[in-house]
Amino acid sequence: MDKNYAILNKPLSFVILMLGMTFGVLNLQLVLGGEEQSIWMNALYGFLAFVGIFVSLFWVFDSKNTRVTGEYVEKGKNRIHWREVTSSKSNDFSIVISAGEKRIVVNYYAYRDPEGLMKEIQSRLPVKD
Repeated sequence: MDKNYAILNKPLSFVILMLGMTFGVLNLQLVLGGEEQSIWMNALYGFLAFVGIFVSLFWVFDSKNTRVTGEYVEKGKNRIHWREVTSSKSNDFSIVISAGEKRIVVNYYAYRDPEGLMKEIQSRLPVKD
């Protein structure tokens, strides 16, 4: 079962929409306000730009290079077969799958069906004693 469907899903769409709306409001205030922009506004612009770039570039494009199948998980040149997995560590947003020195991070919410992907990965991992 190939789960390599990194897309612009609902959580990611919401983050990008909120960033866009915030930029729009801040730009309207700047244009219609007619006053000089404060240092805090510049810091806010920089922070929002950083978050937007991080979410867009890292989360989506990094996930495009990740492939989860019934036999292995792969990111770029690293491939870990499920039988080789020695450990895994997960949180609400991602899971780190390790086999010796190899590590692959799968960001669930960059995929079409994050809950299905979570269940698929959990079912493939070796059972812990």
